[in-house]
Amino acid sequence: MNYKISNKQVFEQAQLRPVSDVQFTEEELQIGMKLAVSKADETLSLYLVDVNGQKKFDVRWDDSSELFNGWYSAWDNFSWCLNIVNNEK
Repeated sequence: MNYKISNKQVFEQAQLRPVSDVQFTEEELQIGMKLAVSKADETLSLYLVDVNGQKKFDVRWDDSSELFNGWYSAWDNFSWCLNIVNNEK
């Protein structure tokens, strides 16, 4: 595995069912809840964020960020980025 899971419970929930019931701490409301991070590049990570009361997935890499409504599209993008990072190393 070329990534570390930061929040196993929510990571697994996101794969199976909606995450609309996930509760955030005050800090997570501000910066998001980290779900996974690349082992090769700590700047590549997958977050669950709250955007105007809706949960979205945020793939962050260096200074870029891309929001996704669904798990599968976010995971596809995160995996694509992981492949790039691992091929560079």
